[in-house]
Amino acid sequence: MKICNAKLVACFTMTFYSLVAPGQAMAQSTNASTWSITPYVWGSSTTLDLSFRDQNIASGDLSFSDALDKLDGVLMMHVEHNGPGKWSAFGDLVYLNLSDSNALTLATVDSKNKQLAFDAALAYWPAGVGTELSIFGGLRYSGFDDTYGFSIADTQVAERKSTKDYYDALFGIRYRFDLAERWSLLTQADASFGDSEGTYLLRGNFAYTVGKRGQNQIVFGYQHKEGKFKDGDLTSDFAFSGPMAGFNFRF
Repeated sequence: MKICNAKLVACFTMTFYSLVAPGQAMAQSTNASTWSITPYVWGSSTTLDLSFRDQNIASGDLSFSDALDKLDGVLMMHVEHNGPGKWSAFGDLVYLNLSDSNALTLATVDSKNKQLAFDAALAYWPAGVGTELSIFGGLRYSGFDDTYGFSIADTQVAERKSTKDYYDALFGIRYRFDLAERWSLLTQADASFGDSEGTYLLRGNFAYTVGKRGQNQIVFGYQHKEGKFKDGDLTSDFAFSGPMAGFNFRF
């Protein structure tokens, strides 16, 4: 069943998220403080179920290629400061700006959907920063700013705006499997609860070390995320899955 494109595009803004916890990419612990930056892209398909007062009213799918046609602007960046010692701190910032126009029988609906998502967390490394295991906790923020304009015969007759902020407590675990001299497998699982009804994420990425000093990595893999957001009587239940790729800079 096809649902309103504007609503599905708004929920698609949730699909972009951090590619890799950069501090986890480090093969060995270090006594010096380091920084890590990872730009990335996630080619996710989106499945959405909408419910009104616990009754399903619509379901739909949006492919990554279809969403690209609606994308006006994007910024995705993960930054982590490591050690020395057993602690690191990271932040993940995602900004998305999408627009769409949907011609209906009696009117045209123009939508503008913006999202600002930010994770801030502290990670604890039991065996020292850069070793295999880290456990993290912090805050996950998701903010939505949606505008819908209704036009008849190229004349706007109404406009509706919706702004919603969600603050969740975030908890997760990361583990690195060293496969060969330059190859490793980075895994992560996390969950958040609070203003939202809960989000869950599973990620697996292969990392290939490049550069003379072995400080940078090419990263690629797969990620799955599920979550539920409630706004009054309306509940959005989503699932995102797809391949991802990026590049990790360390200095």
